[in-house]
Amino acid sequence: MDTLVVDILKTLYDPGENTSEYTRKIDPEPNPPYFNTYTITSTLDYLTKGHAAKAKSLVALVSKTRDSIQNILLSLSVNMHKAHRVHDRHRLLMMYRLFVKLLMKEFHETLGGSWAFVLRDVIHTLLHLMQGITEQSLKTWGYQQDICCICCDLLSSVCQTAVESCPGELGKYLSAIVSTLAVYAHSGGQVETKCKGLLNYLVVENAAAYKPAIVLLDPFPDQPAFSEARRVFEHYKYAAGKYTLKQELEHFLKVCRNRRHVGTRSVEGLKFLKQQLATRKVELLAIVQMNEDNILDSLLQNVVRELVQLCQSVDRDIRLHAGQCLGEIGPIDFGVTTMSSETTKPGLAKALDKYKDDKKMLCNCVIFHKLDDYLIDPCVDIIVAASEVLKSVLSTKSGTTFYTDYKNRLQDEDYLFQYMHPFKPAKKKGPPAPRLQKPDIFGETVNDNNVWIPLHNDYSIWITKLVCVLINSGAVQNEILSLLGPICQVKVEFCEVVLPYVIHDILVTGNDTYKTILSYQITNIFARHCGLVDEESSRATTPMPQDDLNTKSICMNKDAIKALLNVIQYLRQQPRPKEGKVLPTPWDSNFWLDIDFLQAAKAAQSCSAYFTALLYAEIWQDISRSQSERSRSQNRKESQNSDSSQSQSQGSSQGSQFGSIGSASANISMQNLMLEAYRSIGDPDGVYGCGAGKLADTSSRIKTYEHENRWGKALAAYDLDMVQPLAATQAGLLNALQNFGLDHVLDTYLQGMRSQGWDQSPEIQEMQYQAAWRTGTWSLQAPTRLSDTCGYNQAIYSSICAINQRDRTTFSKSIDTASSCAVRSVGSSSLESVRSIYPALSRLLCIAQVHDVADTRFSGARLDSMLQKWQYQKQLLQNDYEFVEPVLSMQSSLLRMLLDSTRINTEVLHDKLLDYFQLQARCARESGRYQVAERIIYQLKELQRSSEESCLAWRLEEAHLFWARGEQEVAKNLMKTFIDKLEKSEAHSMDVAVLYPQALGIYGNWLAETRSENPHVVMEEYLDKAVEHLEQLDEQQGRGALDAYLSLARYADLQYQHIVNYTTSNTYEAKQALVKKAKVTAENLKKIGETNNRYYRNLDKQSGLDEKELLSMKQDKEKFLLKAVQNYIKCLQSGDDHDIRVFRLVALWFENDGDMSVNKLIKDGVDRVKSYKFLPLMYQLAARMSTRDQHCGLFQETLDKLIECAASDHPHHTISIVLALANAYRDNEVVQNKPAKRTKMTKGGSEGQMAEEDRVSAAKAMIARLKSTQRVAGVVCDLEKLSDAYLQLANCSVAQYKNETRPISLPSWLLITQIKQLHNIPVLTTEMKVDPTCQYNDIVHVVEFEKTFKLAGGVNLPKIINCLGSDGKKRKQLVKGRDDLRQDAVMQQVFALVNTLLKKDAEARRRKLVVRTYKVIPLSQKSGLLEWCEGTQPLGEYLIGSAHTTVKGAHIRYRTQDLTAKQCWHKLAEVATGSPDVKYQRYMQICKQFQPVFRHFFMENFPDPAVWYEKRLAYTRSVATSSIVGYILGLGDRHVQNILIDCNTAELVHIDLGVAFEQGKILPTPETVSFRLTRDIVDGMGVTGVEGVFRRSCEKTMEVMHQSKEALLTILRVLLYDPLNDWAISPQKAYRLQHYKDKTDPDVSELNATAGDILDLQDGNSPRGDNRDNINKMAERVLLRLEQKLQGTEDGVQLSVSGQVNHLIQEAKDPKNLAKVFVGWQPYI
Repeated sequence: MDTLVVDILKTLYDPGENTSEYTRKIDPEPNPPYFNTYTITSTLDYLTKGHAAKAKSLVALVSKTRDSIQNILLSLSVNMHKAHRVHDRHRLLMMYRLFVKLLMKEFHETLGGSWAFVLRDVIHTLLHLMQGITEQSLKTWGYQQDICCICCDLLSSVCQTAVESCPGELGKYLSAIVSTLAVYAHSGGQVETKCKGLLNYLVVENAAAYKPAIVLLDPFPDQPAFSEARRVFEHYKYAAGKYTLKQELEHFLKVCRNRRHVGTRSVEGLKFLKQQLATRKVELLAIVQMNEDNILDSLLQNVVRELVQLCQSVDRDIRLHAGQCLGEIGPIDFGVTTMSSETTKPGLAKALDKYKDDKKMLCNCVIFHKLDDYLIDPCVDIIVAASEVLKSVLSTKSGTTFYTDYKNRLQDEDYLFQYMHPFKPAKKKGPPAPRLQKPDIFGETVNDNNVWIPLHNDYSIWITKLVCVLINSGAVQNEILSLLGPICQVKVEFCEVVLPYVIHDILVTGNDTYKTILSYQITNIFARHCGLVDEESSRATTPMPQDDLNTKSICMNKDAIKALLNVIQYLRQQPRPKEGKVLPTPWDSNFWLDIDFLQAAKAAQSCSAYFTALLYAEIWQDISRSQSERSRSQNRKESQNSDSSQSQSQGSSQGSQFGSIGSASANISMQNLMLEAYRSIGDPDGVYGCGAGKLADTSSRIKTYEHENRWGKALAAYDLDMVQPLAATQAGLLNALQNFGLDHVLDTYLQGMRSQGWDQSPEIQEMQYQAAWRTGTWSLQAPTRLSDTCGYNQAIYSSICAINQRDRTTFSKSIDTASSCAVRSVGSSSLESVRSIYPALSRLLCIAQVHDVADTRFSGARLDSMLQKWQYQKQLLQNDYEFVEPVLSMQSSLLRMLLDSTRINTEVLHDKLLDYFQLQARCARESGRYQVAERIIYQLKELQRSSEESCLAWRLEEAHLFWARGEQEVAKNLMKTFIDKLEKSEAHSMDVAVLYPQALGIYGNWLAETRSENPHVVMEEYLDKAVEHLEQLDEQQGRGALDAYLSLARYADLQYQHIVNYTTSNTYEAKQALVKKAKVTAENLKKIGETNNRYYRNLDKQSGLDEKELLSMKQDKEKFLLKAVQNYIKCLQSGDDHDIRVFRLVALWFENDGDMSVNKLIKDGVDRVKSYKFLPLMYQLAARMSTRDQHCGLFQETLDKLIECAASDHPHHTISIVLALANAYRDNEVVQNKPAKRTKMTKGGSEGQMAEEDRVSAAKAMIARLKSTQRVAGVVCDLEKLSDAYLQLANCSVAQYKNETRPISLPSWLLITQIKQLHNIPVLTTEMKVDPTCQYNDIVHVVEFEKTFKLAGGVNLPKIINCLGSDGKKRKQLVKGRDDLRQDAVMQQVFALVNTLLKKDAEARRRKLVVRTYKVIPLSQKSGLLEWCEGTQPLGEYLIGSAHTTVKGAHIRYRTQDLTAKQCWHKLAEVATGSPDVKYQRYMQICKQFQPVFRHFFMENFPDPAVWYEKRLAYTRSVATSSIVGYILGLGDRHVQNILIDCNTAELVHIDLGVAFEQGKILPTPETVSFRLTRDIVDGMGVTGVEGVFRRSCEKTMEVMHQSKEALLTILRVLLYDPLNDWAISPQKAYRLQHYKDKTDPDVSELNATAGDILDLQDGNSPRGDNRDNINKMAERVLLRLEQKLQGTEDGVQLSVSGQVNHLIQEAKDPKNLAKVFVGWQPYI
């Protein structure tokens, strides 16, 4: 029937007098027969009436068959699109119009269920037709007008019908319709009228119906034609007010996601985004800072990812405008290593999430969604093929099954199959499954080298043929895959998608022949590729002929290599089928094919897939190691010789493993491959794990020097290599000259190359033009013809020359070429490594700046506006120097060009150029590029004018440069001269007056550091003077004031500490004894009347001098103390950069709590310093509360005032701490509902216990006062209620549920079941940021608790409960009773402060070195609450399993031939009392039979190479940071159940922090290592082991710890003397810690069996206040050891940072040390 309808419609033609509105009289007549519209309509009506179905209309008739309408529409569309003559297409469109009109009349009757398909198909057919006309540039405009008018009229009719019948469905296509109509809305004539009318109808008249869709449109152009539509769009978009830039970016991302669904993109949205980014730099800076705080979910990352993908668009305008947007963002540091590409449509994303656990259905899901996309493809051949495939697939059993399952799973969430209604057969049986061909037939079709390696290098032909051959080979078992041939023949993208599916389906059969053939062919391609790459890289400077056959091989086509790499990666993620009783592991999934992973790694590297290269190289290394192990085992069995080999230190996982394997297969050096991959990724440390810095060959040394920015040494090495130069060597030499700052040498070298007639490669030419624009040399011959092959630097040089010559035409061409080059480099960059896009972002920002200058020259833009924009942009440049420097150089070059070519605003330009030179010099200095900085300083000298003021500022930078280079005397001399000049001109200029105190402060610090002057002179003449001048200028805020106050405070504090240290030294005690003895002697002489004796006079005079010296020292001590306290307060008052100094301030206060002067300063300072700065010390401040005044009268008054102020301003951070003190003994009160009884020790009335009681009373009094404070009364009452509920639950006996693993119902009498909607109380285990403004109106408050709980492991059976927050999230909490959590809380406090120190260091921040923390909230002396670390598991649980789960540990799964953990435990326990040698021998035997497996954790959980690399990097850095910090703090008891790993981030989380400050060394079995660095821990770091990332991260962490020695000692001094912190371990506690577990079950994972649990096994009434003097002495010893650690002193020898780290690593890995540790520590894991 459908064929007959099409044949009738094909005869449509309206000739003669009845000419249609759209039929031209000059149209040639078609071949007869032809009929007019009336005749055709009548014929169709007659046909309908005569049909046996007796339908009321033709549409009703064809609707009875599912695919009839689709067949008719497709047939007409095919004919229309393939018509070669315009008038034929015109006539066919009229046929299409007629049939669509008929459909629209009965659209409301759903067209037999095909209504959704029809609507979408018709709309996109018309839109594609209109878009095609625009692109084709037809000769006859009249036909173009007519066709557009017909399409627009018909589209209008369809839209009107849809508005009435299905407005929601039409909304999905509004964006596509509007973006197409917008092109014609200002074209003139009838087309413009009709397009504007339809736009007005959809956007204006039906605005209310399409509000959500209108908001997601791109902005309309600012033209009269779109005024009404623009007004409506802005009305709805900004209904709640104007957007911030953040909201604009979020809206842009929403539009992008919508566009992925629609498939179209408009430049208007990009133009608008560019304008927003260009004009709102301040907001952009705020967003960048927000990005630093929340790297994992960064708004800017997502925006940049979308823009980078748009740079790959086929539409040139889209690419260029996306590049302009990226240029306004510039090379900001995203803080991530990889940036995954998000190209999945929303509908497909939902479906993939539903099918994530069903691999086969997941494959079908992708295929069906792709086929659905192709139904509206612009190419009609693809539509035909997709239609054919869908009909075939949906007629199979597999297709029908998926159809049903998809609808059941997604229901109303996705309407995929609503559009496939015409393709599903009614009640037909599908064709039989394809018959499996014989292996020899598969061999004939697939094992053909011409299929895999043809003579051409056309990727499209290659992959199309390959996929079709595989599908038709007969080996494909999947019904759906076997029917995809037609679409694969016409759509390359689809071939890329299904190739992995097809190969996987073939391999699933288990046929060894298939596997052998596929393995051979893929390996062959990789092998040839590697060979050709080596051949190409070894070429000399002479270029090879252009017709080199190698360039034509498909093996050198990166797209082909990527396609095969995708196959391997897909196979790796598919589980292997079970063979016998052995369950396959994720590691087995690497062996679907027998390929050489090292060759695959090199192929990946050549495609810029560096993470893939690293992963495959490590897989290859693992395979090689396993083969070597099996070979050695076989040799041992054959020889049956006794084991006489020497025991090795920790086996193969000790360090970098490159030495263990010889040269790689196919002459590939794994070491060089990984070295190059790490360099390309930009990992600052990874290269050192591959031998960087240790290899002696010139090439390796050059790479190391370049990585370390040691360009002087790189130049010398390049000079050696220039004997027989390769092209890369020559380019490298030029690059080194530039980076070393030798611009004039570089220019001379390039001139010499030209004069000698050397052939210049494009790369050398680029260097030449780059050197020219950098140095401002505009005499170089600009390129005369700018083509697509022209380089970026050539084009940018030409564009600047054109601006200088005011040649607007040349500028437009050249800047367009430069933009194309930069955008092309962005589009070709791999988002797998973020670092690869930074150079392109720098170039795009440079282009944006050239545009800015051109606007001032050609468009009359204001110069001051441009300079202000650049000023804001400077603050965004927080990346590596190599990405920032080109931008700063471009700005300087442009300003110099403007200054040389204009006579207007020369003063402004001159001053700005000075500023930029100073900024360049500072950036170069801070990056260690001292030669570059000196060159810029020289340029500054050249620019200076007659006015001395203009040259003073940069002299400060010049002095800084010499100081940084180690030329301290030169620096001090320059600074002193500078200060003298400033003194003379201070009164004449405000700028000089501001510089003067800055210079004084810097010089004073230098004098102090070099000890070149008396302390009184340093302080009075420089540091104090700097502060005085700043205060006179009223400059008490800002960076200058902060630095001045801090410098003075630190120096005064240092002098104070020197005096304090001296007064506690033996020398001082001896001197005091001598003074006392002399005084006694003098008095005795006086008594006997020997006052005239010479000896008496000398003795009396000497005694007076000594007493005067002691008095002077005492006065100096008081003076320095008060000066330090005063300026620390001012520093805290003036800004936030040095808030950590509050620890030193409080330490000085506590040390001198009886000093009235100090207390007065503190009391006055509390009012001026914001209370949030004291929050990090709230535990220690509250611990000194008392009702008795033990000190001077002001101490307690000031302390109470400070705490109450903090409680009022920041109640959620303070009140819980005070309440825990007040509730110290409340456990019994809550449980028994009566006051707690005083214990025997309490009745005894010891001093410590009395202090404890007094502290509780003081806390209760403060709680009472806070209750009377209106601002926080509600918080206090609600918190008391919640605290009582927690305490009751914590102490509730649940012994009867000890073995229960399922959720247990909470008894209804528990208070926690009655907690509802505590609006004043946040969920206590959430991390609430401190708000300096004290506004906590939007907290995530407690809603309620789930009515069930679970038990965690441990002696006291802590409870796991779920707390529902007001944000709808449920958070697990661990409630512990009979366990003092205050030490854990304090250790978390220390970790947080260490993180602050690490964050302040640029290199540590770059590496994201951080210690993971979690919330610990003490509720009383014996109860507390902990944040449950979601998504974590103990290392022991992963490695050896757990008694609570049935999942086997990794050691059992991956090393079935090894000993079990229990067997290892027993073997080691057998020799627990033996000699060290016996233990060592037994330990080494165990290690040989128990190999590490932790590397598999990362391959299991993170199969994607980029994610695998990022997570393993995070793990390695986490191990390094926690190890060094744990060593500093003396953290012990690090067994495998006390270390958790986050399964999402791979970071370590340390729990059970009860053994600290080296108390592990006094355990019955002393701990012999400083941190856990066993073989499994090292194994997780990969083949580089402890080398590279781990060692360098340790060194950087240790370096920060050393540099922060003063701050750390201050912090820990406060903590160690905390009267509440009972960190000293008792003998009973030490014994029970190592003996309370069941020794027969080492595999039991007791996640929460903390040291605190052991407290309950002792006398819980042991007073904290007893033996305080002993604890103070221990604290002094701990502090002395801490100071030694922070000085690098180990075993009495002071080591460098690297030496100390190496000592610790060797100690932690030494098997002799590990053999001695407690058996429960399980050192073999």
